[in-house]
Amino acid sequence: MWDGFSNPSAVDPSRTGWRARPTFLIAILTVIAVVALAQSWQRWLDPIIDTGRDLYIPEQLLAGTALYGDIRYQYPPLAPYLLAAITAAIGHSLAAYIAIGIAQSAAVAAGLWIALRRAAGETAAFAATLMFVAMSLCGASTWGANFIFPYAYASTIGMALLVGALAAFVCARNGLALALLVGASWCKVEYAVAAVVIVTIVAIARRITLRQLVAFAAAAAVTGACFYAIRDNIFAASLTRGPIAARFFSVVSGRADWKDSLAQALIGVAVFAAIAFLLRLPRSWWTIALLLIVCILGATHAFIRGWGLLQWGALVYAYVRERNGPLLLFAAFSCAATLRIPLAVTPAWYGFVLVVPTYALIAYVCRNVWWLPLIALLCGRDLLEQHQRYAVKEFPIASSRGRFYDWNADRARVLSELLPRIRGGTLAVMPEGITLNYLTRTRTTLTYHTFTPVETAYPEVESDILRELSARPPDHVAIVSRDVGEYGYRGFGLDYDQRVMALLRERYDVEAQRRAPRFSALLLRRR
Repeated sequence: MWDGFSNPSAVDPSRTGWRARPTFLIAILTVIAVVALAQSWQRWLDPIIDTGRDLYIPEQLLAGTALYGDIRYQYPPLAPYLLAAITAAIGHSLAAYIAIGIAQSAAVAAGLWIALRRAAGETAAFAATLMFVAMSLCGASTWGANFIFPYAYASTIGMALLVGALAAFVCARNGLALALLVGASWCKVEYAVAAVVIVTIVAIARRITLRQLVAFAAAAAVTGACFYAIRDNIFAASLTRGPIAARFFSVVSGRADWKDSLAQALIGVAVFAAIAFLLRLPRSWWTIALLLIVCILGATHAFIRGWGLLQWGALVYAYVRERNGPLLLFAAFSCAATLRIPLAVTPAWYGFVLVVPTYALIAYVCRNVWWLPLIALLCGRDLLEQHQRYAVKEFPIASSRGRFYDWNADRARVLSELLPRIRGGTLAVMPEGITLNYLTRTRTTLTYHTFTPVETAYPEVESDILRELSARPPDHVAIVSRDVGEYGYRGFGLDYDQRVMALLRERYDVEAQRRAPRFSALLLRRR
């Protein structure tokens, strides 16, 4: 059966003799979280890509900047306004954002613990929370794939709300669950889609009342109308359509290398099936030995990728056989959250956050204590990889916001020399360096701020940028050597945004230039 994949005696702690106290398990989880944080301390932030947008915008909102008007923002507005409200009270330093990251992580961990403990007991609650703490809290598959300084706080805050909704549904607090789903919808568009999918599933299964469904539908309609009003930001054609976006999101979803992705998923299904089969055999030394061998061999992300397929089987089984049980909820949340990454259901890259509901599904289905060796090996493997990746981030970058570490010695040296030269005024960074605006306490005069090919490599967008540069020229422009190879381009001003580069040469002088083998930066001053 999907509901446990083991004999009743195998999942009942009173019959197995194995019963851990919740305080003991929580203590273990706390220690693991401390280890994950300690080995990555001050090493989560990348000085160029992604995260700086969410560090820069909240402070500007408090200064009167209009979101979507004065600055483009590709997500719904809840996350930046929530961050603005919080940082208005605790400040805008790196330490303040670390506190925010830890707080949202604690909310996710608590939601997983509450949902799984209520549905399946302490073993399942421990397993789900362990996977989150070990594999997603301080993930290092790419920089920004962690909950402390994520590529987008909209993604992590939205997931905290989504996990809260899951816990509320499990605890039969349907009104609260629906409210949290609406909140998540205001963080990212894919969460809005996930919320609609989840509510549709539970409504078909008759798990919510007609009045609750009508209330959610009304909220969804308001949400849709608001999204339509800001469609030029969150549905910008350059970010959602065209060959560059198609290429990028095919990699995100796993379709770009679908044969390898599917092969890994099938390996994960095979590992799951082998362990499920062994758990149904009478206990003996050889079945236990085989079980441990399979756990060791299967301790890769392929096992989690397998749930990209298994979750749909779990959803069908739950709907046909036990639509009133918790399995339907866990399967629905897992399927809905991973729609963006159907062939890449893994804690890596985009999956570090989208896979969190899948942890809950895995822990619920695999709640037999004999699954713990596999889960522990998966988590240990990720923690070791994090240790190795964060260990190379040993080069400090000091700023008025606080200190952090980079893996690129050249970049750390160049930025450490360049940042003190930028004092006040306005600054535009090209490409994708609005983190530098945050670190130097400067404001950009432009609505565009990433200058990556997926956003600005289109002639009509470049024309908009030229008009903005002419109407509101910043005091300084910093051009950094951000690698844009992931989009299929060589570099800013080389094979895209060449007209922008020509205008900068015409109207700006070189104030400072730093070149190094692995990073270079050019600081221009307006004439």
